[in-house]
Amino acid sequence: MELNVIYNTDALTGLRQLPDESVDCIVTSPPYWQMRDYGIGSIVWPDGWSGQLGLEPTRDDFIAHLCMIFGEYRRVLKSSGTLWVNLGDTYNNPQKYSNKKECPQTISRGNNRNFVTGKRKLSPANTLPSKSLCNIPNKFADEMILRGWVLRNEIIWYKPACIPSSVRDRFTVDFEKVFFFTKSQRYYFAQQFEPYAPAPLARYKTPMTLNGKGEEYRRISGRPKGMIEPDPRGRNMRCVWRVPYEPSHEAHYAMYPSRLVETPIKAGCPEGGIVLDPFMGSGTTAVVARRLGRYYIGFEPNSEYAAICEKRLKQQTLSL
Repeated sequence: MELNVIYNTDALTGLRQLPDESVDCIVTSPPYWQMRDYGIGSIVWPDGWSGQLGLEPTRDDFIAHLCMIFGEYRRVLKSSGTLWVNLGDTYNNPQKYSNKKECPQTISRGNNRNFVTGKRKLSPANTLPSKSLCNIPNKFADEMILRGWVLRNEIIWYKPACIPSSVRDRFTVDFEKVFFFTKSQRYYFAQQFEPYAPAPLARYKTPMTLNGKGEEYRRISGRPKGMIEPDPRGRNMRCVWRVPYEPSHEAHYAMYPSRLVETPIKAGCPEGGIVLDPFMGSGTTAVVARRLGRYYIGFEPNSEYAAICEKRLKQQTLSL
């Protein structure tokens, strides 16, 4: 496959065209379970089920299909590569999709089409209580670990000024998770920094007394005498990322904020490396990768979203 191209195909089909250990970094956000029909038709999965990823009748079916795709991720990712996955959770409102007549109805909300609506019928395989949080991100992470992936961080994407919620019987959810996986214990990682918080920085500027501890404690603990000089680059980046949504007029439901993609690419992909996003969506991963001096490959089965990707990349080219 050529570099710096977004292919109009689904993730599983596209991944099978890539050679082994050919990409340095994968940054992606797969569809969330039971949230929306993306209008891309059905694919036949190896387990015999036919449908879109995210419209499986049960949570466990969805996670199993995710892991099928991530098995291909493991094949195409270099041994030194990194994988970053944004995956949101869902509240259980079960619905079965045994035939087309029982598929969920969809409605249009402005530019964002194909929201799943309507009552869902509980299937025997879906034993989650109604209204319960499905705990999909954590179940997915556990399954990935069992399949040999190394989970290095669970990152909280805190979304200030998140989309308002009409619920009154629980708290509004204002975060999602980003998982940082690797194939092996040795991998590429460029440390990232953030500004010191005011209180720790003040302590750095105060001579260390170690609460009256003696020289032996200093020697054993490795703590130096006197004042510690703060790192001019800042402190090692923490695992709670405050990243607001970015305004957009494009017809895509969930456009990645550029900052959410920028840190994983800087940390997990060397300059001149290849970044893969098998669920390219609106093209943020491609736009950021190119701006940071990396190559990209993307897959997006929805032709409307693929057109948004190309439009954004052309706009970026004109601004360079």
